Amino acid sequence: MRIVTGSLKGRTVPFNARRSGQIRLTSSLLKEAVFSMLGPELEGLSFLDLCAGCGQMGFEAYSRGARTAMNEPDRRRYALLQGLQREWQLEGLELHHLKGQVLITWLEDRGRHFDLVYVDPPYDAQLNHLPLSLALLELLGAGTLLSAEGWCFIQHQRELELPAETGRLRCHRQRHYGQTTLSLYSPLPLPAAATATPD
Repeated sequence: MRIVTGSLKGRTVPFNARRSGQIRLTSSLLKEAVFSMLGPELEGLSFLDLCAGCGQMGFEAYSRGARTAMNEPDRRRYALLQGLQREWQLEGLELHHLKGQVLITWLEDRGRHFDLVYVDPPYDAQLNHLPLSLALLELLGAGTLLSAEGWCFIQHQRELELPAETGRLRCHRQRHYGQTTLSLYSPLPLPAAATATPD
């Protein structure tokens, strides 16, 4: 999993399933699609990777200049992120080790806001009898963690139908990548400059 652009360009995010546990890795095609939407420079923007896994999305955002926070509930994968943060001397990178729903509440209680939020939990995980991706989307829609002109990316299994609207969020578009779907949400009302959206 190679970082393709920015200050960390060319570095590889190592991942060993025996040490860090089996996870579903985001495909290079999907990662490329996300950052093609956002562009090569994210300077001045804040990025939250709510379910970081091996960290490839968060590290790519950091490499492109975003103020980046990453969260990984699993202790083994969190240790991997900590190790890379130390090894690569990533100043300003913010790491958390909480359940996604707990982190949302914790950050909101502190008045935090993010321009970009990426949500890619395990597809089989649930919260309150809902798929975790849907439950986290609903929490984000009910709260203020996503800034007024921000964008929320939800990566989920293709067969899961997410709502067109939830709370203050509206689905702007969906793209399919094999059995995975990427759904893009923004707050209601949609940003006035509708043409200045990721495409």
